[in-house]
Amino acid sequence: HHGNGTQDIFYARNDVLVLSLHADPHTQYPYFWGHADETGEGAGEGFNRNFPLPRNCGLHAWLRALDEALERLQVHRPDALVVSLGVDTAASDGIGDFNLTPPDFHALGTTLANLGLPTVFVQEGGYNVEQIGGSVAAVLAGFAAARHG
Repeated sequence: HHGNGTQDIFYARNDVLVLSLHADPHTQYPYFWGHADETGEGAGEGFNRNFPLPRNCGLHAWLRALDEALERLQVHRPDALVVSLGVDTAASDGIGDFNLTPPDFHALGTTLANLGLPTVFVQEGGYNVEQIGGSVAAVLAGFAAARHG
C-alpha cells in the first residue's frame, strides 16, 4: 500500500523526491492517501508523485509506472536512492492486490541497480510471512547480479 508516512514527512520539502507505486487508494488501504493529484505543497510542490495502480495488475503495468517514475528520478538527478520495498505486491501475498512473482522482483532489483546510484533498501510491506523473504531475496539478487555480474 501507499507509503503515507513517508509522503507526510517529505510533502513540503524540495530536497527529497518521493515516488510511490502502490494500490489505487480508491479501492485499497489507506483510501485517503496516495492519489495521483497529491504532488507536494509549498516548497515541496512537484516533489511528490504517486502512481496508483489498479487491482491485479501484473508486471507489465507495474513496470510501465516504474519507468515513468524513473524518468522523473532522472530529471532530479539524486545523489542516492532509498527504496521502501513493499513486497505485498507479490501474487501470493493474500492482502495486496498485485500479481508480481519472484522473477518480477528480480527484474525490479536489476532495474534499480542499473540506475548506478548508492542504494538503501528498507523492507516495509508484505503480509504472507512465508513468501516475504523470497520476494526480498529476489530483489536483492537482481540488484547484486546487475551491480556485480
